[in-house]
Amino acid sequence: MKVLALVACLIAAAAAAPGKDHYELARGGRVVGGINALPNEFPCVVSFQRLILTLSAHICGGTIINARWAMTAAHCITESPAGARFAIWAGSHDITISEANRQVINVDEAITHPDYQGGVNPSDVAVLRLVSYLNFNAFVQPAVLPAQGDLAMPGPATLAGWGSTSGSVTIMPAVLQKVQKPIISYDDCVEANGGPGNSPLGETNVCTGPLTGGISACSGDSGGPLLLIEGGVQTQVGIVSWGWIPCGSIGRPSVYVGVASYRDWIDKQISNI
Repeated sequence: MKVLALVACLIAAAAAAPGKDHYELARGGRVVGGINALPNEFPCVVSFQRLILTLSAHICGGTIINARWAMTAAHCITESPAGARFAIWAGSHDITISEANRQVINVDEAITHPDYQGGVNPSDVAVLRLVSYLNFNAFVQPAVLPAQGDLAMPGPATLAGWGSTSGSVTIMPAVLQKVQKPIISYDDCVEANGGPGNSPLGETNVCTGPLTGGISACSGDSGGPLLLIEGGVQTQVGIVSWGWIPCGSIGRPSVYVGVASYRDWIDKQISNI
């Protein structure tokens, strides 16, 4: 799913990467191998929009964390033009049409994590204070966040967002997409990223495969959630941050901010509602 129809710039080249592989920020999002989600299947997911005069454009994914706050990747903020204005679209399914269940609320303040210094960085997380409150209903609900330190274990997880359904050319879907991906161990992720010191991977990151290729988050999936779904409860364990190009390369993982490592910081920021 590719959530942005912008040309993604190269951030860095991995010293240990074979051939021409390289990694870059997952701006807005591509999930290769996804399928259409059902209407209101993921009520915590929002489209993070940049306002341009009287128009707006989807630039990243995001999630609702309470009635006054949402969350996305920090680079969705820092890589936008200085002075850019933002909004969220909550309750959306098809972002190309007018929807009765959509709630559009402008962002009053975007707060990036103080350890995020731009580019590819493990602390690629931001919270968004909204100018007014969301109205919760069947289409608009907050994600459940894991407790601080409650790290995601290897197993199935779900990625949801809007974006290109092709790994080679931009094919933008109108409807929210979803794909199931396996969380892999940190040690396996280090090795898949070329070994210690050969990528910007940090211990607060969460990684997904499959390392067999063909299913991947990619350029444009930034800020979207990686969810554990158990008993109908959607717990956000990751925020899409960066991945390898070409998308879906064999042996290459997708990398997320591990929400459990930043829960205390998130709670501190959103305590003023």
